[in-house]
Amino acid sequence: MFGREFWVTVVDEFERSALTQERFAQQRGVPVTTLRSWLYRLRRERKASVSLVPVRVVASTAPVARDAAAVGGEIEIELKTGVQIRLSTAVDLDYVAALAQRLG
Repeated sequence: MFGREFWVTVVDEFERSALTQERFAQQRGVPVTTLRSWLYRLRRERKASVSLVPVRVVASTAPVARDAAAVGGEIEIELKTGVQIRLSTAVDLDYVAALAQRLG
């Protein structure tokens, strides 16, 4: 019926809406079963595309790193897409994971 690009847009619009799947599908004029299929497929793909790896953080002996830690410090994350995110070390890790998944 419609291509992947169409459904990526539709699913994004649905996820930003406050509507039920049935109501959204009715308003868009698409079959609710097809909407569900693409919704689940794209969610699985997004979930699979983000992989977190364990890391071990050690104190640096570099003066610059010690000074940065004294004022709160920052972490930098580079996503597979090349997007770089710089955040305070005080940021909640669940938030960081959710942000990385959405920006993936």
